[in-house]
Amino acid sequence: MIAFPLLCIAILWVSLAGCAAHYPINPSEGSVDRQLQYHVKKMEQARSDEVFMVLCFSGGGTRAASMSYGVLEALKAIDLPARPTLQAQGPTPSKRTLLDEVNVIMSVSGGSFTAAYYGLHGKDIFKSFREDFLLRDVQGALFWKVTNPFNWPRLFSAQFDRSDLAQEYYDEILFKGATLGDMIKKEGPLVTILATDAIEGISFSFVPQHFNLICSDYDRFPVSRAVTASSAFPGPFSPIVLKNYGGHCDYKVPNWVMKAVENPDLSSRVYWLASSMYLYTDAKAKPYIYLIDGGVSDNLGVQGVIESMAGQGGIRSALARSGLSNLGRVAFVIVDAQTRIQRGTIFGDIPGLGFVVDSSSTIMINRNNFNTLDLLRRYVRDWNAEDVAAGRKPLDVYVVHLNFDSLPDLKEREYFNGIPTALSLPAEQVDKLRDVAGRLLYGNQDFKRLVNDIGGNVPVKTGQPESAAATPSPESRKMQ
Repeated sequence: MIAFPLLCIAILWVSLAGCAAHYPINPSEGSVDRQLQYHVKKMEQARSDEVFMVLCFSGGGTRAASMSYGVLEALKAIDLPARPTLQAQGPTPSKRTLLDEVNVIMSVSGGSFTAAYYGLHGKDIFKSFREDFLLRDVQGALFWKVTNPFNWPRLFSAQFDRSDLAQEYYDEILFKGATLGDMIKKEGPLVTILATDAIEGISFSFVPQHFNLICSDYDRFPVSRAVTASSAFPGPFSPIVLKNYGGHCDYKVPNWVMKAVENPDLSSRVYWLASSMYLYTDAKAKPYIYLIDGGVSDNLGVQGVIESMAGQGGIRSALARSGLSNLGRVAFVIVDAQTRIQRGTIFGDIPGLGFVVDSSSTIMINRNNFNTLDLLRRYVRDWNAEDVAAGRKPLDVYVVHLNFDSLPDLKEREYFNGIPTALSLPAEQVDKLRDVAGRLLYGNQDFKRLVNDIGGNVPVKTGQPESAAATPSPESRKMQ
């Protein structure tokens, strides 16, 4: 009697395996003109700004997502002088905050959840993101999905794996079927989600220009899949696969790329960036792209910006190409949620595999973060020197780096550096991360200089953010 039900279950399981799922294949794109217009429109929105502001959200699971969210809250709390706008009855003051001045958000891994949600919902993020994601046990839910026998037939397929399952879950709880086309058409900053090409070791940007390289349709690509690729840490998650159609559309490779490829200079960062990009134009040589966590190549989301500017001849040339040659200020706000290895966990025994893997990845990410910031500051000095040599007033460039190591209190530094890289954190830690993000931002000297230069005032931030249970919206956080 027991054998028959077991046989039925086995037959059902085999039948399900036979119709196992396939990962979503990114569609091809025949014409790229429409996709290029998106970037142009986003840059047009920046032409009346006093400052071109770039936010960079690092990786680090819910820790990074919470810290990035806290920075958005803190920017929204800074009022700026009204900018006149012409209405039918005459000039009307336009109320604005520093959050309204953000032009670009670069995001990696955990930071991509916050960036993408803000890109889709704008300031409505403050109504729901804390409950929809930050306080949700995402890690537990994903573990259940992987261990659920009903998902095993799909997971045993060669065309479907753990990250594809994660994408479905992210779409269910956060993104609701939204595409990159939906996001870029929204008012607000250009959100650039970053992953890592697992073969080439370079950043892959989910922007129209990169999709043009592979002749794929940016419009119809799911936001949830881009965020999954950005946060697909090797091991727990599998790579996200893209099909490359490069060479089968009317896209023309930028002149600076072709010039660098045709005149190799092995000592030039521009050459290495250009040669890597050029690989995508040949679908025969590179038919598929395997994407993993963006933090593997650049955990701060900064390198792509500065290398792109360098490839276009420097920051002045890059701004001019986007119609922003009259801008006098550029600000990078880098939300760095990196942690440190906790020395108190070392007892003299031979470390296990988990410790070795965790410490190795932490060391590589932290060292790469330092090198990235050093590279940015070197480029800023070079750009200023070029302006002086040309008789121009140098750009005001503000590098605002937010990191737990900037906290003056040792115990507080140790507390935040000890928060794990996970997709599930208790509410107390989430809210402390939101709070410390604002304190770090308001205490940063370069940030104070930026706000002062554009006529604003930095609030004095004290206390902890109230929970959602105590206040309907995080907008009512106490600012003194």
